[in-house]
Amino acid sequence: MKGGQKIVFIFVNIIAFCNGSSEECKPKVAVIGGGIGGASAAHFISELFENVVDIDLFEANKIGGRLATVTLQDDQFEAGGSVIHNRNQLMKRFAELLGLQPRPSSTNELYGIWNGDEFIFQESNYEMITLAKLIYRYGMDPVYLYRFVNSVLDDFDKIYELQDNGRGFRNVTDLLAAMNPRFPSMLQVSMKDHLKNLGYSARLIDELVQATLVVNYGQETDVQSFVGCVSVAGVGSSLWSVKGGNKGVVEGLINRHKHIRTRPYVVEKVSYNQKYDWSNGMLSSEDYPYTLTYKAKEEPHVQTDKYDIVIVTTPLTSDQRMPIRFENFPNNEDFMLSGNYQTTYATFIEGQLNATYFGLDGSIQGILSCNPEKTVISSVGKLSSVEGHESNVWKIFTRKSLSSEIIGRMFSKVNEKSGPIEHEWKAYPKYSINDKPGDFKLHNALYHENAIEWAASAMEMSAIGGRNVAILAYNDYMDHCKRLKGFGSKKRKLNFKIEL
Repeated sequence: MKGGQKIVFIFVNIIAFCNGSSEECKPKVAVIGGGIGGASAAHFISELFENVVDIDLFEANKIGGRLATVTLQDDQFEAGGSVIHNRNQLMKRFAELLGLQPRPSSTNELYGIWNGDEFIFQESNYEMITLAKLIYRYGMDPVYLYRFVNSVLDDFDKIYELQDNGRGFRNVTDLLAAMNPRFPSMLQVSMKDHLKNLGYSARLIDELVQATLVVNYGQETDVQSFVGCVSVAGVGSSLWSVKGGNKGVVEGLINRHKHIRTRPYVVEKVSYNQKYDWSNGMLSSEDYPYTLTYKAKEEPHVQTDKYDIVIVTTPLTSDQRMPIRFENFPNNEDFMLSGNYQTTYATFIEGQLNATYFGLDGSIQGILSCNPEKTVISSVGKLSSVEGHESNVWKIFTRKSLSSEIIGRMFSKVNEKSGPIEHEWKAYPKYSINDKPGDFKLHNALYHENAIEWAASAMEMSAIGGRNVAILAYNDYMDHCKRLKGFGSKKRKLNFKIEL
């Protein structure tokens, strides 16, 4: 380097040191969990910090989380979250951003509601006949219910403008109240009581509404009414899936940002550095507020790393297989929630459904239970592959593992070379009117995206939760950086060298 170039190089870096560099406010972020919530959080953190950020995303299993697929006879089928509502704006934006296409859907899928003795309702090939059958059994209640749920969705849509304007919410109650001040109270009344109070018939509640909750959440109408409305909205014709599998959204959001590093480790512990002065900043150039302890699955050796921001996007309940410990936080706070997750079994079978087992004369593509204690199954549905190919594969949701004896009675033919394949999921919270709405912000720069699931569990809810904690983290950290500059606290080392 020539003498003049050396002087310029030195001068530029002195200015950077005196005036402050963008690197001074370049946070190191840990995202724990590689599902849609983690992908959404990492994506929006990247967008907000304009890619001036380092992100480690920890996922011990496959990227996608509960958006997973299963393979039978060289075709893949959705094993987890399988449908997206047409009004789910974030999922639509993600798909458009990533160039993902909707999967072709079959137009001749007919469903029925089964109580264990008979089919109390069956769809027709003709919409007008289906509507007439609904009105014959339930009066005008289905029409009024449709309008009521759409009014809930109209209020729900307000969250998108709020988040577009940079609004973040510290807890679930505040987020729901921003959509509609009455939404938080819906968490304190059961779906059954809520609809009864609105004048809906017991028959509609115990059959139609119950069937949606059994198939979507493996639970019944004693759940809180906000998730009940989400469940009812989750059935109908305005549903779609991503061609190639919904997990493609998660993979695409993570892979499009080069500074997001996926780390295939189990996070065992998050520790707080109590010597870290959040008001005045770090004590030395190497100080960080949080330390993660992690390891590879089935390996005894643990590793540690330090972070400015930690975002947890996995459940914080004691019934999880890989719970996270929290240490050295004020008041010995461990941030664990008291609730549990509902266990659901998804069994995939390639074969021919035995219609006579269900008391049917003809064929059907889907069966929903409104009495799971009697029917054993929560639902049975014929699948098309993630590419939209027709198949003879069926997915059965149950609360307990299916015995081979029941499978043999439900199906007249089973391809034993390809299955059955069973997936056991801690798929969603076990909802109750006694649940306490959780916090998105647990500590100074420690956030819990998954808190939103206790309002309702769905792909869109997790995407919204991920964006919310990203907004919180960004706003908090930028305020933190301003304080550091104001106090003149010691910054981390600037990586430049001076040549003489």
